[in-house]
Amino acid sequence: MALLAPFILLSGYIVYGSIGIHFASPWSALRHVAAFPNCATARLVGLAPARAGQPGYWPTHDADHDGIACEPWHGTNGSGVRVHRYRSTGR
Repeated sequence: MALLAPFILLSGYIVYGSIGIHFASPWSALRHVAAFPNCATARLVGLAPARAGQPGYWPTHDADHDGIACEPWHGTNGSGVRVHRYRSTGR
């Protein structure tokens, strides 16, 4: 694990420089990088939904390009096809 620490911290600095997110601590930077694979992972680390500029926001997770990633959404996609995504549990 100690061997991975420099890589993880470097990744956090790269992410910070590329999308302008301010991290309050190294822990928030690690959580942000951990949220990258998908919205389920972002929810698992407690960073979903996330607004642009906040830890946990990845443009690839913002399906409707409104600046909020991994938000609960039900409706149709741009072509009019009904799409079901996840529901909020209200917690």
